[in-house]
Parts: sequence; structure tokens; C-alpha cells
Amino acid sequence: MSALRPESGISRAARYAVPFVLLLIPLWMAKVNSVVPDPYLDEVFHVPQAQAYWDHKWFHWDPKITTPPGLYIWSYVLCAGVLALRGSPTELNAEALRATNVAAAAIFLPWRLQTLLDTLRKVRNTRPSGAWLSHTVLNICLFPPLFFFSGLYYTDVVSLLVVIEAYKWDLKRSAKSGSSPLQTLVFVVMGLAALALRQTNIFWVSVFLGGLQVVRRLRQTAKVCDPSKSGIVQGGFSNEIYDPPVLEASFSDYFKTAISLACLALKNLPTVIASLFPYIAILAAFGGFVLWNNGVVLGHKEFHTAGLHLSQMLYIWPYFMFFSWPILVFPVLNLVFPKSVIPAFLDYGFSKKQRGLPRVLTALAILPAMLATVHFNTIVHPFTLADNRHYIFYIFRILRSHPAVKYAAVLAYFACGWAVISAFGFSTAKQQPQYVPVSKPQESAAAAPQKGQLKETGKKQKPERKSKAKKPKQATASPPAPQQFSPEVLARIQEHLVQRQKEQHGVPRVSFVLVWIAATTLSLVTAPLVEPRYFIIPWVIWRLNLPPRPTPLAYRQQRPRDEKEALHADLATNLSLFMETYWFLAINAATGFIFLYKGFEWPQEPGKIQRFMW
Repeated sequence: MSALRPESGISRAARYAVPFVLLLIPLWMAKVNSVVPDPYLDEVFHVPQAQAYWDHKWFHWDPKITTPPGLYIWSYVLCAGVLALRGSPTELNAEALRATNVAAAAIFLPWRLQTLLDTLRKVRNTRPSGAWLSHTVLNICLFPPLFFFSGLYYTDVVSLLVVIEAYKWDLKRSAKSGSSPLQTLVFVVMGLAALALRQTNIFWVSVFLGGLQVVRRLRQTAKVCDPSKSGIVQGGFSNEIYDPPVLEASFSDYFKTAISLACLALKNLPTVIASLFPYIAILAAFGGFVLWNNGVVLGHKEFHTAGLHLSQMLYIWPYFMFFSWPILVFPVLNLVFPKSVIPAFLDYGFSKKQRGLPRVLTALAILPAMLATVHFNTIVHPFTLADNRHYIFYIFRILRSHPAVKYAAVLAYFACGWAVISAFGFSTAKQQPQYVPVSKPQESAAAAPQKGQLKETGKKQKPERKSKAKKPKQATASPPAPQQFSPEVLARIQEHLVQRQKEQHGVPRVSFVLVWIAATTLSLVTAPLVEPRYFIIPWVIWRLNLPPRPTPLAYRQQRPRDEKEALHADLATNLSLFMETYWFLAINAATGFIFLYKGFEWPQEPGKIQRFMW
């Protein structure tokens, strides 16, 4: 409908205004430079290491740094280019190095995010110059933990940028049946570059993208599995795949899809292995690094030993809900409340399969596992309890205020997790019309000549008078009888059209959610520390792959008559995006103000200002 809707002047002005909001990123860095000119917290390690590389001391390394040197190489390349063009900077300080992070956050990241988003949604970016950025990409760049560290010299922004670039190249090389060796080589280079920035990126460039590639390859030759006719296991070994869209899936469908994919992969094992060569190459390079380094982290190994921290997969759901409630609240209301109490401009017209709370059996299956995780695997790192500069310190003080609090929080984990996973199915893709077989083709063929034929003007032609002169009879070709289809064939055609419609609307399937959860789990459960920065990449991947925002039913039923109605439709459709923007801006303003102007002192370090941060 968006293609038919007239564009209002306000919406056009908003499109042009969106990119200018990115100016907040350099403004934030400038404010940090004026109030906190010296390196702060982890910058104390990063800045001197980058300065050593700038002085070509390539073998100097601070043993307290845990991540690889990708960030410093990024800064070296950018500063060397600026030096060649402008003759400065000749020396690097915290301000110059923070500027290299701002370049990534305000220029390269939104550009590559928009390219990736257009690829995922299978649309072509036709925005004019000056309006090339979408509102979704803007909100991702304003994501509070990401925005906050864009003004400091941390690895998070550049790490995300390279993972996004690897994701884009992986989609590009997989768009056609046969990818060129050059595209595969570029993807492998991007994957290795991601590892040079942060070790946990291996789970995104190898496990996540490799899992999606396997699913794509299996779907190319597999047929749709009907569990009522053939079992999931039998269907998998018969080259059938069970992988419903999230909007139609129940809790059991996730287990069925996992079993179906496993059986189908075993049947097509040579094809699966061949499709995984680029990802195995990246994984092998990472394994070689671990063997050479005798561990995953480079420095401070005694404080960053890998272990099993399953509680991380509980904390992530309230994290998502806290930041993303503006885009979750209205669809969740549509799932929970009856239509009679939902205002018309918020009624998305979700189907019966989408509506409703989680089933009792689902809760009985998940809640005990969550409780067991809390009881047996709640890990509180010494750094978390010792450093009151981070907000996570105060969250754990609440969780540890009473022994029952951490168990009561399980209900919040469950509810938030249900809402976040359900968001993959918040779609209003239209159903295709039903095709009914023609019961009496003779009647329909005979009835066709009786209807008046239309001229170009749209009027009926008058029947021609019979001529007195006899004309030789000419053989008239009778219209072909419509082809008969069996109900089974019609059902398959209908199912194919509906599934194609959903894919065109960017509705993720259960297989994507399984791969995303697997990569998120692997990247988090090995980290002993709980830090908001660790959740940035999972959130960005989740946010990019959500379906296009649902349009209220009232604005899908008819085309707006004028610009005013078009504006109302735009506002109703994009209300959650604006709420997300304002929410992020409010959080960034509050956390930025607290960081800059609400410092405090530790008794053991008098005269040194400590600052609150993520």
C-alpha cells in the first residue's frame, strides 16, 4: 500500500531530516573531549597502545589489553590518510583517536546498515541524495550503549561495523546460485577482520552466518514438509523441510524445525559441508589463534577465563525490553487484549495464530529451566561487585537484595523473552486470494460471449446487425476450456503464493530465530562479566531482521483520499519508530549528563573524578 499512498509534505521533510540527527554523535564526542579530555577507564589502555602503533612500535603490547589490535589498526589507517591530505595529526591523543570512532559511528556504520537493511528486506534504495537514511537505521545508530561508546575510544563501534560488513558480503555472495571467488574472498577477509577486533565475533561471522547459509542451501532443493502426512524425521530424510514463519509458529514448532533441519542436513551432508568452507576457514584461523595464544583473551587471562555462564541468556531479554519497549508495546497489546478494547489506529489485525499469551505447557517447559539456571549458574564476577561506576553494579544490588528476588525475576525474563521472540512475527502481510476450482467449465465458456465486450472507452459495444449478403462461414475458434486442478494442487499453489508473500514482506522463519539464538548464546555464555556492551551485536541483528512495522488495519483497508489522511496513516504506522527515537534520545541525554556532570570520588583515590557509564 505504501507504493500507492501519496507522500505528505511532512513525511518528505522528515525523510530529509533523518540523516542530520547523526550530527549528535560528533557533538557528543566534542562534549566528552571538553569535559573529559584525558583517557578514561578502558581508554587508559587503548590510547597508549594506539599511540605505540602510530610510532611504528608494532611489537609493543600492553598485557592488560584483552582484545586483538584491530581498533588500533583502524585508527592508524584513518589518521594516516588524514595526515597525507591535511598534514595533521602528527601525534595522536585521546581526541584524535575518539574521532576515528566517530567516523565509524556517524559515517560508515549508518551507510553499511542501510545497505544491509535494504538487502534483507529485498528493496532497492531509491531515496534521493540527502534522504538516503531510513528511520530504522537512525534508531540503531542512536541505540544508547552504542551511542555512548561512539564518543569514547572503545572497540564496540568498529567491531559492529565489520560484523555488519561481513553480513552484507555474505548475503551478496549468496544472492546467486554460484558466488564468485572474489566475493567469497572478500567475505573471508571481512570475517578475519572481525576477529581482529573482538574474539567473540567468531560466533557471528562463522556460526550465525554459516548457519543461515546452511538453511539457505537446504531450502533450495527441499520441499515443504507436511507433518500430518509424513513425520518430521521421515520428512527430513525424504528431502522435506519444516520451517514455518514465526508468525505462525508455536513453541513446539521450534523443536520440530530443529529436528527437521538436522535430519535434512544429514541427508545432504556433502552439500552442507561444501557450503560451509568459507566459515570453516574463518573458524580454523580462530582455532589457530587460540592455540598460539594459549587462550581466547590476550591479556588479564586470570580475570577473563572462559566458562559456562548460562544466566547471560536470561539477562538479555529484560535488556531488549528496556530499550525496545516502544516497538514492542503496541503489537504485544494486540496479542494480549481483545480487539474490542484496542483503538482503531492501534489495531493491526493480527491473525488468530499470532494472538494470545504463551500456552501453559510452554511456561511449564521453560520456567523450570530458567529457575534451575538462576539457582545453579548465577555468576557474579568480582569486577561487577567492586566497580560502582557501571549501572550493572546497581542492578545486581537489587537482584541480591533478598534471596527471593533473583527467583521472582524469572517471570520477567520469561515475559520479556516471549515478547522479543514474538517480535519476529509482528507482520501484517496480506493473505493471497483463494483460488476456487471451476466446477462447470462449459457454462462459464458459454456465458462469456453473452457479456458485453468493452471498447477502449469502457462502453459496451452494440451487437452487430446481420448483413443481408451471405458471407462464407468461417471457422471460429472456441475459447479454450479452463484447466482443471485437483484440490491438492490448488492447495499447494495457494501455500506457495502465501509463503512467497511472507518472504517478500521480510517475515523471518523459525530457522532464523534458532540460528540467532544459537549465536547469541555462544557469544554470551562464555563471558564471565555481564556488560551491556556485550549485548549490542545481538540487539542490532535482532533489530535489523524484524519485519517492517505493521500497518494498522484501518489504513490497510482503503487508500488515503488526500494528503491529510496520508499523514495520519504515516503517523499511525511510524508511531513506534518515533517513540523509539524519543526514548533513545532521552536515555542518551540522561546518561550523557550523568557521565559528564555527576562525577564522584572514591575515598582511596581522592581528587580523581569517577564517572557513571554503561
